[in-house]
Amino acid sequence: MAKYLYVEIAEKLGTDVRTGIYGVHQKLPSESDLAQQFGTTRLTIRKAIDLLEKQQVVVRDRNRGTYVLATHGKISSGASGLMGFTEAAKQFQLDVSTRVLDLRRTIVYPDYVEAKLDLVAQEPVWQIERLRFVDHEPMTHEQIYLKQRILPKLTAHEAQGSLYKLIEQTMAIGYANQELESVLLEDGISQLLETEVGKPAFLAHTVAYSMDGYPILYDNSHYRADKYTFHNILYREH
Repeated sequence: MAKYLYVEIAEKLGTDVRTGIYGVHQKLPSESDLAQQFGTTRLTIRKAIDLLEKQQVVVRDRNRGTYVLATHGKISSGASGLMGFTEAAKQFQLDVSTRVLDLRRTIVYPDYVEAKLDLVAQEPVWQIERLRFVDHEPMTHEQIYLKQRILPKLTAHEAQGSLYKLIEQTMAIGYANQELESVLLEDGISQLLETEVGKPAFLAHTVAYSMDGYPILYDNSHYRADKYTFHNILYREH
């Protein structure tokens, strides 16, 4: 599917930032100049800048213009809403790959999985263990439980890609409930992530739901804290 022009422009400007054409704290050309450069309208440029701002590549000052942010060298989850690991990494134009360590249909799972997914007795699920890589470096270890009836014939090859995209071929994903805790990596996970035992990590417990609140999958993921950050917008009640 063809990309929108503003997305293509945002990707080009993001590449210019990463390759040093625009340095940290440098001011980008004005919307008018960028519109002339890309042969488009200021509205399209504004949408591209909006996207880069959501990705924390630039910051906009209404009085002074748009400036390049200092990079923190980490993938940021949540900055652009609910998306999977692959989608988040590709926003930063990173090379993403997946190794499926285990894929099995099972009716044996922890009680907390049964509760989180509202499973009936011995309802079959896919138990998926994956290791996610960015630029060939292990970044995340995932332990996922997915209702089998949602993807009845899941293959190891399909499990290497985005599960969210697979699911959304038949069912729209509405939202997710995520709990984060700070942990120290134990031996097995640290070996898989190619880092030292005792290194800090994020452990994310995530339940993804359909638009009507139907639980779809439950995911326990370890994220390397030196490579990953989480971004949330918190609203104050009035």
